[in-house]
Parts: sequence; structure tokens; C-alpha cells
Amino acid sequence: MPAKSCAISLVFLLALSVLSPVNAEETDEASTSVETLDCEGIENLEFDGLTANQSVSFQVGLGPRIPGSNASSALLNSFMENNTAWNWTLDKHPYADTNLTNLHGVYTPQTNKTDLPVVVLAAHYDSRDRAERDPNENRTMEPIPGANDGASGVAVLSELARIVPTLGLEHEVWILLTDAEDQGVVPQMLGAKAWAQDRTQEEIDSIHSFLLVDMIGDADLQINRVYPPNVGLSQTDRLWDAVDGLASALGLVKDVTACDGSLGIDIVNTNELDGVIDDHVPMLNVGIPAIDFIDIRYGPNATKWGGYWHTHEDTPDKVSAESLAHIGRILELGLRQGSWLMDENQTIEDNTTVTTEKTSQLSIAIPIIVFSTIGTILLTFGILHGSVRLKR
Repeated sequence: MPAKSCAISLVFLLALSVLSPVNAEETDEASTSVETLDCEGIENLEFDGLTANQSVSFQVGLGPRIPGSNASSALLNSFMENNTAWNWTLDKHPYADTNLTNLHGVYTPQTNKTDLPVVVLAAHYDSRDRAERDPNENRTMEPIPGANDGASGVAVLSELARIVPTLGLEHEVWILLTDAEDQGVVPQMLGAKAWAQDRTQEEIDSIHSFLLVDMIGDADLQINRVYPPNVGLSQTDRLWDAVDGLASALGLVKDVTACDGSLGIDIVNTNELDGVIDDHVPMLNVGIPAIDFIDIRYGPNATKWGGYWHTHEDTPDKVSAESLAHIGRILELGLRQGSWLMDENQTIEDNTTVTTEKTSQLSIAIPIIVFSTIGTILLTFGILHGSVRLKR
């Protein structure tokens, strides 16, 4: 084997050892019991999966939500009109021969406090302009319905927009609907990039978490931890640890006893990793702690990036109200419990450090610069060889 190939193979193996899921036999996670869970607020959860599911049908009924289209305008206008407690801004940017339009909403609670921390809830609202994976070759250049890929995330945020003003929070919540995430042969997440680049440093410093929801309506829902970012970055570790705790409390982690005493089902598994480049990546690039809730296996027995994804079968009947509720309840419970906020002694800069707990679990004794380099090489290798995909 040539020396260059040996070197690449060695780096690839090292990276795999770093990014491999934590073995449950080497941790105490499998022994989680109801006594260790935070059950506060569960009895007060309001998220309605059926209402969210109605939003999916409404969005698809508008037609393809392509940038600059009447369907896109109708969706955004409806979103704003139904949530008047929020301060909404339509943020336009040049895109091809039209404009992309992001919708940015701010909810500020009534408080005498200043410099409030921010939690951002995000989803892309555009639907893909082509169906390149459709088995009917005569229809591959037609826009897809986008029930799961686009409408499901917006539906969850629509229901949360209703709930947030009732929670008595002491921090701001922003809702971001990004445009032009899913357009073109090789989409570029243009709406998310534009929004991230427009943020001031003061705004970036105020954001404690950016929670992206995308493709979360599949009836056979499976949410795994997403990279990038790689394991070992404290602020994203913090968010995924919060997801694990919240999902466990709600009975969404396999074989973990939930707050109601039932044994959890296999919906969320933060020990499994999926490689995805999505709207969370531009946020990470400017220093915002961000994670992505996404199911990349869409449909019965679907493989990664398979099933109904990017076909004309992405229709409302494939979207489950129960799945929407699972994700909505995780997000709502996290807001009620303050799970998405940093501790007072934490700072955004902690995002560049390796946490002691993860270092111990994974037996990593690698400086952060080397770790990040290996992760980047793995991501590049994965994209080239199909194990890591652009979200589309």
C-alpha cells in the first residue's frame, strides 16, 4: 500500500475511534432510572401533535414553497398572523433571479432583566425544487410536496410559537424559518448562511442554543446524534446531554424507565451518530452552539438517505402526528426546565474545549487541534464516499 494511502487509512481509523458511539457497557447510561430524571413540568406539556400535523397538510396544500413563490408568501403571512405575540421580521436576500426570505421572530418575556439569553428554534420552510430520486424519470425535475422535508419542522415550530408565550420564561426565544435550504443541484443552505452572517457578535454571544428541526415527521422516527459537530465539544455535548435526559424522561430512550414508570421506546439514541450537513452548520461556523434533530431514514425499512426522501412520495400521509409530538414535547420540556440554557459559569468560548466526562468515556488523550483536524478529515472522507451527506 502506498505511503499516502497508509497515512489516510491511519487518520480515518483514528477518526472512527473518536467518533464511534459510546459503548453502553462502558458507561452508566443504561442504568438510568426514574430517580435520576428531571420530571418537573411533564404534566403541564401542551404540545398538540394533531394540530401540528394539520399544519403539514396546510403547507403542502399551498403548493411548492419555492423561493419567491406565492406559496412561500402565503405560508409566512399565515405563520405571522397566527402568532401575534411575536415580533416578526421578513429578512430578504438576493437569490438567483429572485429573493430568498427568512422569517425571524422574537418573543421577549415581560421582565425587568436586561441582556436576556436566547434560545433559537429553527427549521427551513422551503420545499425542494426537484425530485431527483423519484423512480419516475419523467418527474425528476418537478418540485416535491415536501411534507416531511420542510413542512414537518415548520409544523413543530408553529405549535411551539403558540405555547412559548404561556410558559413564563425569563429568557428570549427566537424562531427562525430559513429559505433556500433545499434548492438547486447542490443546495448551499443559503438562508441559514445569510442569517448567520448577519448576526452581530453581541447577538451571537447571547444565543445559548440553536435547535434545528428537519425531517422529523416519519412514522418510524429515529433521532440520532448528528455530526458535525464532533463529540468532545462542551457546548454541543451539553445540548445532546440535555436531549438524552429529556427524551429519557418522556419515555423516548430504549429500555430507560420514564417519569411515568413505563419502559422507554427507541426514538432517541444519542450514542449513535449520523453525518449531516444542514442549517446548523453555518451557526457552528460563527460560534453558535447548534444541534440538528433529523431522521435521515424516511419510510418503512428505509436506509440512510433513502425511502421517500426527495421523491414525490413525500406527502402528508407519510407524516405522523405522534412523531411531531415526540420532538415538540422534547423542545417544550427543555424550555420549561431551562435545559437549553448554559449554566452561569459557562461561556460560549467553552465550545472549543474538551469536556472531562467525554474525554474519560472515550479515552481520548488528543489535543483539541488534532481532534478537530481528524474530525474534519473524516467528514470530508465521508462526503466523498457517501457516509456523510449534505442534508439534501
